[in-house]
This record gives sequence, structure tokens and C-alpha cells, in this order.
Amino acid sequence: MNNMNENPESEMRANAIPESAEMRTRTDAQNSHRPCADFAESVNQIARIRRDDDDAEFFDEALAIALERDARIFTARGKSSEGQQRKSLHLIVCDFEYLYDRSAYAGYAVSEGKSGRTDLRWPFHRIAAASWMALRFDPDGDVPVVEEFAVIANDEADERETVMRFFDALQRYPNAVLTTWGGEFKDLAVLRKCAGEFGLLLPDQLRDLNPYAYARLDLCQAVTGKAKPVHLPEYAIGMHIPCKPSPSKDIGPLVEQGKWREVRDQCLADVLTACVIAFRHLHAHGAIACHPQRSLEVLAEAAGRRVPASPFVRNSFAPWARGQLAASNLRGVVHRAA
Repeated sequence: MNNMNENPESEMRANAIPESAEMRTRTDAQNSHRPCADFAESVNQIARIRRDDDDAEFFDEALAIALERDARIFTARGKSSEGQQRKSLHLIVCDFEYLYDRSAYAGYAVSEGKSGRTDLRWPFHRIAAASWMALRFDPDGDVPVVEEFAVIANDEADERETVMRFFDALQRYPNAVLTTWGGEFKDLAVLRKCAGEFGLLLPDQLRDLNPYAYARLDLCQAVTGKAKPVHLPEYAIGMHIPCKPSPSKDIGPLVEQGKWREVRDQCLADVLTACVIAFRHLHAHGAIACHPQRSLEVLAEAAGRRVPASPFVRNSFAPWARGQLAASNLRGVVHRAA
């Protein structure tokens, strides 16, 4: 079999190319019609440059793009100060959990025999749970506005119904940037597969196949740069952010056992963790200006209202968010228990 498929992340990076000169010379007025136009270039553009260490011309082009981008941002800020109103930024942060289609895989294994793969890859993954949060960042807002928050599992809706609800959410917020952690590597492929299988129309955010599309933000790629991609718990715990209530490898068995409360909590936790990472990442890039700690409290309150029985929210995320807010009001060194 093709060895390039052994590492889809490396294959994707190797195929990434710089954007054309025509794309780089678009006016700010044209760019303003694209979702996330105000910050997408600062988050994604350098990642479009091919990652070959020995090819200096790509790094020269990356520098040229960065300088050109900064000049456009400076010009855009000047125009904004002259009376043009800045637009709100919308995000839809999502996560999915999966059930393995073992019967379909068994058919594949018989068909391919010894030449077939022994691992159940994404074509055999069925969506068993989904969670998403729609957020709006207003230019003059101190905290984000939670416009929608959903947590769905297969005991409530089957895969087709879950995907339909998620697509409806994307269509309700057509300018929202679809935000994931590693979604370009599996989640989005599964969603496109579902659209074809169930006869559904893809929302705008899923139509551009470029992994660095303006309508999407993959936080795993955005925070990685040239470093080796990491799993969500690695990055979150390294940043002292609460994450998964169950180990990553346990979620498959929990789905197969029909333990939907635990599955919902895992999916919900991934969305909240990704939201915090998105806040910090976008704030660091100057894309949003909300209060970091008060924004965490907004997330915790929204999650508590939507899933009041969630052990993760009640025991981990909400106390952590309150602690972050309290620490932000203190001066000097804040000592925390280990």
C-alpha cells in the first residue's frame, strides 16, 4: 500500500503550498467578506509555506508574506479608526466521538485479505456523539457571547440526525469559523463522508478542501508551527487547562458499552478545552481583546446551564475557571496547591 498514508499529517504538510500572488494582493475590502478575514492570515498563512528545512526560498517567502500581512493589518486599523466599524468574530468550536463500524470493517478485511490494514481508520468511524459551542466576539465586548451550546449522543439521535443538527448550526452562522483540534485529520473527513452517504448539503465551512481554509481554524496546526503535532491532553495539561475526564483510549469502549453520560462529558470537555485554547491563541495574535479570565467564567456558566449534571464541569472546569478569575484580581505571586 502507499506508504504516504502511514502519516497523513506529514503528507498534508508536504503538500501545503504558498498562496498565489493574486490571493496575496486582494484588497482588504474583498478579504472582509471571508470568514475570519481579520485574523486568518496571522494564524494560518505561515503554515501554508512548505515545511522543507533545506529550501531557503520558502522561508524568504514566509517572511515576505508576514511583512505584507502586517502592512495590511496596519492599514486596516487605520481605516477602522477613521470610522469603519469593526465586525464581530464568530466561532463554532466542535468535537466528535465515534463508534467503530466493525461489521463493515470485517467485510473490508475479507475483501482485502492479508493486504488490508489491521486498524479501523476513519472510513469505519461512525459519529456517536457531538458537541459544539457558537461564540461571538464583539469589538467592544469584554467577554464572548455564547449563542448556542449543544451536546448530543446516540441515545438521543442517530448519526444522520446528529450530523444534520450540526450542519444546521453551521448554516445558522455562515460567517462563523469552524474551530477544531486536529479536525482536518479526521473529523472533517468523516463529516464529508456523512454528507455524501446521507445526501446532505455541505455547509460553506466544509466545502473548501484546503486544510488552511479561511473558514476553518485547526488549533492543533495553528499552535504547532514546525513542531511535531501533539494530542489535545498533552497541550492542555502543559498549559494547565482542565481536559478529558476519561483517558483518550477509554472513549471507544465507553461508546460501545453505551455509557452515554460519560461519552457526553468527554465530548463536552473537549469543546471547553478547545475554547480555552482558542481564546488564548487568538488573544495572543491580537484577533480578540476580551478579558481572558472573565471569558472562562462565561464558558463555565454556559456549560453549567446546558449540562448541570456534568461531573467535568462541576468538579473540574468551573472551579478552575473561578480560580483563574480570582487569581487575576490578586497582586504579587499567587501560590497554588500542587
